[in-house]
Amino acid sequence: MKNLIKAEWFKLSKSTGYKMLLLCNAVSVLTSVLLLVAGTTSPGYEMLVISLTSILHHSVIGYLFAAVFICNEFSNRTFGMSLLCRSSRKKVYLSKIVVYLTGMTVLFLTYVCATTLVMTVANGFGISIKHVKELVLLFLCGILGNIAMSSVIILVATVAKKTIATIGIGIGLTYASLWIETTFRAKPLPFVKLLYTYQIGQLQLWGDTFSIGTFVTVIVVTITGSLFFAVTAFTKMELK
Repeated sequence: MKNLIKAEWFKLSKSTGYKMLLLCNAVSVLTSVLLLVAGTTSPGYEMLVISLTSILHHSVIGYLFAAVFICNEFSNRTFGMSLLCRSSRKKVYLSKIVVYLTGMTVLFLTYVCATTLVMTVANGFGISIKHVKELVLLFLCGILGNIAMSSVIILVATVAKKTIATIGIGIGLTYASLWIETTFRAKPLPFVKLLYTYQIGQLQLWGDTFSIGTFVTVIVVTITGSLFFAVTAFTKMELK
C-alpha cells in the first residue's frame, strides 16, 4: 500500500493537469484579492473565514482534478495494468483516493493561505489571541468540509468513469448544491440539514446558529458513505 501511494504521488507531481489547476488557483487568488484590497479594509482573519467557508466554489476545480487524475486512468487502462502488480483492487484504488484527497487539500489550502496572507499584509490580521482557538477549530472544519466534497467527487468520477461525463455531472451537482445551500439557508427542510452542502454553508454562521456536533456527524457520514460506495463500485466494475 505504501509503495502504491508513493507511485500515485509521483504521478501527481509529474501531472501537467494538476500544475495547471494550481496555476488557475493562484490566478483566482490574485484576482479576487486584488479586488478585495482595492475596495475593503477588512483584516486578514475575515478573509480566512470567508475562504474557509467558500468550499463549494472549489468543486469545479475538484471535478477537473478528478477528470485528470482518476478518469484518465480508466480511459488509458492504467487501472487494469495496475492489477498486474498483484495488488488488490481495493489497495490500488485506496492509494488513488489518498493522493487525490491530499491533492485537493493542497489546492484548498493554497487558496485559503494565499488570500489570508495578502489581506494580512494589506490590512493586518486584526484578531486577538483569545480567538485563536476558535479559528483553529474553524480551520479544521473547513478542511473536513473540503474532504467531504472531495469524497463525493471521487464517487461521481468512479461511477461516470469518463472525463466529459464527470465534468458535466459535476457542474450540474455544483449548481444544485449551491442552490440548495442558499435557498434553504433561512428555513431549511428537515432532510436539507442532513446534506453536507447545507452544513458547509452553515460554517458561515460560525458562532451563531452553527452546530459543530451536527456538522461533524453529517460530514463524517458523507465521507464514509461516499468512499465506501466508490471503492465498492470500483472493485466490482469490469476493467479493460
